[in-house]
Amino acid sequence: MPEPGHRHRELSRSPPWPHRLIPIHFGVLLVFTTWAFGGQAPWARLVIAWWGTAGMALFLWASFVHSRPDGRLHPAIRLLWPLWVFDLIVVISCFNPGFREITVAGEAMLAKGSPHPWLPTAALPRLAARELWQFNGLVLSCFNLLYALRRRSQVRTLLFLIAGNAVALAVFGSFQKLVGADGLWFGAVPSPNQRFFATFIYHNHWGAFTLLNTSVCLALLFHYHRHGGYRDPWHSPLPLGAVATLLLAASVPLSASRSCTLLAALLLSGALLHFTLRIVRRRREAGEPVAAPLAGLVVVAVLAAAAIAYLGRGAMAERIQQTSRQLANFSEGQAIASRLTLYRDTWQMAAEKPWFGWGLESYAHVFRIFNTQRAAETWVWIPFYAEAHNDWLQALAEVGFVGTGLLLVLGLGVLFSTRWRRSRSLLPRYLLAGCGLILLYAWLEFPFANPAVLLTFCALLCCAVRYTALDQPEPTDEARTRG
Repeated sequence: MPEPGHRHRELSRSPPWPHRLIPIHFGVLLVFTTWAFGGQAPWARLVIAWWGTAGMALFLWASFVHSRPDGRLHPAIRLLWPLWVFDLIVVISCFNPGFREITVAGEAMLAKGSPHPWLPTAALPRLAARELWQFNGLVLSCFNLLYALRRRSQVRTLLFLIAGNAVALAVFGSFQKLVGADGLWFGAVPSPNQRFFATFIYHNHWGAFTLLNTSVCLALLFHYHRHGGYRDPWHSPLPLGAVATLLLAASVPLSASRSCTLLAALLLSGALLHFTLRIVRRRREAGEPVAAPLAGLVVVAVLAAAAIAYLGRGAMAERIQQTSRQLANFSEGQAIASRLTLYRDTWQMAAEKPWFGWGLESYAHVFRIFNTQRAAETWVWIPFYAEAHNDWLQALAEVGFVGTGLLLVLGLGVLFSTRWRRSRSLLPRYLLAGCGLILLYAWLEFPFANPAVLLTFCALLCCAVRYTALDQPEPTDEARTRG
């Protein structure tokens, strides 16, 4: 990531070739991942991994272009040291398998192996290597944006692409839902999950994806409202942005995602309150009355909420009835107890190997050992969990406290690589608000298991950091001389 002191020199010359290719590469990756079932189809994951490899190559190329004559590492490369250590741990684990595959009665099964006790292990090295391949491709493809985006207008253009793609998916999914399609792509592809939306197999993944993109729309709305320069609001991007935001917001209850509907309402309510306070402050500073604009805001908010409720009335009515029935027969208490038992068993799995965990992508196979839940029927049935429904606990179980800590240090290192106090822009703050909601949501669900959500999360984090770095004031001649 270019340092602020070098910004004036960077903008004075045309961008090198890797900088021109990086946004194109990311755009193709984003559109493909989101429209190809959120990246969750096996063939889509393979394409994402290979296309992500091109992103890794662009990262190396951009790093070479940014090489320094004094031999020092570029700051962007130094930020990634936690990722390199994480990769090393996973690679070591692939050569220290914790399980071995055996065949019993013609069926492949897993049996405990004899791994070296002091080294990281992987339950299935093949799955761990494939997951690491895809993870690096997604992360580095987003990290490339710290190299390539040289102006704030370029960051906003990329955000328009991210939000526009999400709005197109929301419109597609809304029509698909309203016509009663029984599968993905208007019934052309059977869905393994009854509650799907747009091209996403799992409705809660769509909800997480929409939360991130709603924060993008709000960020752009506040940016253009603050900078103004238009004849009136109707001759600005604000009405179009407001409609796009409402289309995204309406798709969340339409998808029947209860938790994400509440989080989206929280995000939009906070943004509405923020906007109201800005309007009141501006009107009072100008000595103008505030009653009329406040009344208008209330009317617009009520109409928007009514429209969203009307569109999602069918899906949410079904979910509300289901919740009522569960509460009436006390099965909701059983559901809560089941979820708490799942978390407790996952913690036990993590506590068994606290340092490095059981290996990347091992949860679905290893958790069967720790699963204590049984069905109450006359015959024994053990529920299967492919995910822990808690990304934080699952990370501890798979990569341990060391691996989870490295990923946290990676994110925090990128976040604090710029001077936030020098930037007054609201745009990056709304992007980070969306990321924060997903981190909170990850305590209740598994949003990061979806490649489209992971890609969007990393992209928004990098865009927020890059925009803040570009928003720093230009260094004075005296500061340049000292530098």
